[in-house]
Amino acid sequence: MFDFKGLIDTLRRRSHDDEDTEPSATKLIGELPRDQTLLALTEIVKALAELNRNAKIGLKERFRAVQAFDDKARPLMTLLISVFQGKKTLEGIPGRQVLPSLIACWQELGSAYKLCLKQHAQQPAARFADDSELITLRAIAYYAEQARWAYLRHHEPELRIWRNLNHLFLIADSAEFAYKDIARYPDEAPSPIVNYYMQIVLLKLSEPERRRTEDLAFINHILPRCVGLIRPEKIIRVREQSYAVNLDDTLPPVKLRRNMVGERYRYFDTEALGEHFRSLSPHPMDSAALNPIELALREQLLADLALVYSHTGLGRSRRSERLNKEIPATVAVGLTQIAQALQSATKESTWEAWTLGDESSNGIGMHYRPSYDDHLEVGDVLVLRYDGHTGLNVVRRLVKLRDGQIRVGAEKIAPQVQPVTLQVTGQPKPVWALYCPESPHSNRLLLLDSPLYQRQNEYIISAGPQHIRVKLGPVQERLAKYVLCTFHVLEKSVDPVAPKPPAKS
Repeated sequence: MFDFKGLIDTLRRRSHDDEDTEPSATKLIGELPRDQTLLALTEIVKALAELNRNAKIGLKERFRAVQAFDDKARPLMTLLISVFQGKKTLEGIPGRQVLPSLIACWQELGSAYKLCLKQHAQQPAARFADDSELITLRAIAYYAEQARWAYLRHHEPELRIWRNLNHLFLIADSAEFAYKDIARYPDEAPSPIVNYYMQIVLLKLSEPERRRTEDLAFINHILPRCVGLIRPEKIIRVREQSYAVNLDDTLPPVKLRRNMVGERYRYFDTEALGEHFRSLSPHPMDSAALNPIELALREQLLADLALVYSHTGLGRSRRSERLNKEIPATVAVGLTQIAQALQSATKESTWEAWTLGDESSNGIGMHYRPSYDDHLEVGDVLVLRYDGHTGLNVVRRLVKLRDGQIRVGAEKIAPQVQPVTLQVTGQPKPVWALYCPESPHSNRLLLLDSPLYQRQNEYIISAGPQHIRVKLGPVQERLAKYVLCTFHVLEKSVDPVAPKPPAKS
């Protein structure tokens, strides 16, 4: 059995001879069984929380203790992040099980470094000046990590996260070391504090609620390469800048308004970043590794990011006014579930209970409490049923609120939808598709699985006794799983009516 108590006691020990303490802790971590990684991190989180609650510990001792916990937690966190992402496995530990401990560790480490800064501010020491810069960097990095993983999972970050990010950046900017290259750890290249702050600013401004999980991972990957194109400015230039943040506030950057004036405001001109993404759009990064569907989606993403970060993108507005509803509704998500729900309309178990929050001529806003295995994604299709209406919609926005609810914004695709089957060559059984007789996008549309689409392909569409041979037309919209396309009718036929048996005399 691994000696967790010995590990934590070793990390807590504040010996004057660090050479005796450090190797023993390193040795214990090295001997840690792989399947005990999560338990070890949990014990470190508990010890950090206890340290943060103890106000009697001096600054020097606190800083040394936090560093020790940080150094030993880092390799554990690296492994567990890979487990959460599905890149590595730990026997008996599902990926989603590791995330609460990771978030708790980022929270406690961020708080621990912030407490060091607080003690230094109360009793400044000249010999601690260089350490205070490193502490600020590590603190803002851990708060940035909390914000990053909230956005990557479509979660709404807690207000305290942006409050601390803004406050820590203000400290660094006011003390004029925000742009100084500092190595966060000995094995990392030096980087300025402003880069850590701006990566989260730009991730927020990328409108993560509108992105697929895969797209958010790509944005998170590419932003560090272009973060140098944007710098926060202290002087307001309304006609040139796009966004502003109040470093005294608990909110992230928002669209710039003329009344946003004050010494604690910082302003951002993102036009150069928009131009950068515009140049990447025709030739996406790593395009050779993408299949044709993902390549088309990547091009769409880059083009949309170019608009979002441009001055032109600031002029976007809601197409139509919303009307509040707050009425019960039922929903079926995904092509197969929709087809089955519409085929068996009397079986309520095939429908999910949601709430219709608001509606406009173009879209709907909904909210619901998810089940444990909820996998709703931006770009999914759903049918909403309420007050006798049943229409097809595409999920455009997704935010997981702090109260546990999920808020969804969807665009209306068709006011009516009918499940049909496609007879596909090489497949023994027909597959589901959805026929939309009316749509704002076209007179009639067909929704089918993406791999089935090839322009000019011919299929037999069947609905009851009716059979229609069609040729697929241009794509109206390509989603991750589905394609919305037009079609041309080539031939119609109807199954003959079976003769009635003769009446018995």
